[in-house]
Amino acid sequence: MTRLGLLEDQKAILTAKKDLLSEKRGDIYVREQKALGEALAGFYGVFPEDVVVEVTRGSVYFKMDHPNVNYKKELFSLYLRENWNFEEGKDKRSYTGIDLSYYTTSTKGVDLWELKRLQMLGKIAEVIYEKHDEIVDAANAAVLPFKEEYAEVYKEMQDVGSEIRGVENLITYLEKEKIEKDLKGEGVDFGRGKNIQLKFNYSPNVVSIKLIDLSKSGKKGTAVFKWNHAGNASQEENVNVSSIIDQVYGLRENIIQPTLAE
Repeated sequence: MTRLGLLEDQKAILTAKKDLLSEKRGDIYVREQKALGEALAGFYGVFPEDVVVEVTRGSVYFKMDHPNVNYKKELFSLYLRENWNFEEGKDKRSYTGIDLSYYTTSTKGVDLWELKRLQMLGKIAEVIYEKHDEIVDAANAAVLPFKEEYAEVYKEMQDVGSEIRGVENLITYLEKEKIEKDLKGEGVDFGRGKNIQLKFNYSPNVVSIKLIDLSKSGKKGTAVFKWNHAGNASQEENVNVSSIIDQVYGLRENIIQPTLAE
């Protein structure tokens, strides 16, 4: 197996590890939101059977079947106010308050759904009015046990991500090294015409390109290329070697010879 093949395998292993950590993070999130929902449910009590309470990302959505639509329409929602003060020694609570969000409308006659919604809105408003601080404390207590789990999995994901970037950088280096070798050797052929910028205002559409007559520093050279349409060979002197290598690397998926297979 080639060096590139070994690195690709290593990247695949690390990527699979990162995916598992993402699943682990997702599991923590599900358990956290479940615990949060259970903690808050003790305050707003029992609603009618057709009311659904959804907890996600620190928000609680109350929804109920509506006779005029085929989905559960939102009644109102609660938003836990997140604490973004992460300075050393400052308040470390996850939430600092809770806000009640609802829409206003007018009713025509006995609009049972809207009147029922207003009744429940009054009930939840009373709960927030009387027990705001208790609710916030309960929410913070519910999510506290998960903070350490989150910290651990994020640290692992950060470490694995760093490893993946290191492997990707090495893969890029080896791929460019091989392309540079081919450009300075027999050249590179494309499956179809590609524009290569040889000078600031000159980007011919070519099907092959190689570099010859390199300067002592290796920074400049002459590009020998074949036009896409006419198939005629041409050349351009004093081109930027590094720029040509970078451009061809960006077009590597269109190279027809096994440039990167060795």
